Amino acid sequence: MDLSFEISKKDNHIVMAVTGEIDLYSVKQLKESVTQVIEQEREARIIMDLNNVKYIDSTGLGILIGIKRRCAEKAGELSLVFDSERIANLFNITGLHNVFAIYKTVDEAAAKFQ
Repeated sequence: MDLSFEISKKDNHIVMAVTGEIDLYSVKQLKESVTQVIEQEREARIIMDLNNVKYIDSTGLGILIGIKRRCAEKAGELSLVFDSERIANLFNITGLHNVFAIYKTVDEAAAKFQ
């Protein structure tokens, strides 16, 4: 499945809605898209909406960690949004629920940046 993005800017953060699968075949596309967004911002505050992501493999998890680091380097942060029990279990099993700020809705994540 292809990966697609819808990027919008709201107040002091970027919302990046991702659709598809984040895996070995699509991580390069994700990395390039996020890098472009980060390079354009003075402070990289990104909310990544993963509600339309059906699958994430270990390569995808690795790229999300890399994106989080890049945001931090630009005095920003990466927040994730998803309401999928399957994806939540993946983050819980890997311990990444302790690494990322995770929200159920974009509005909840955006409130953090207010």
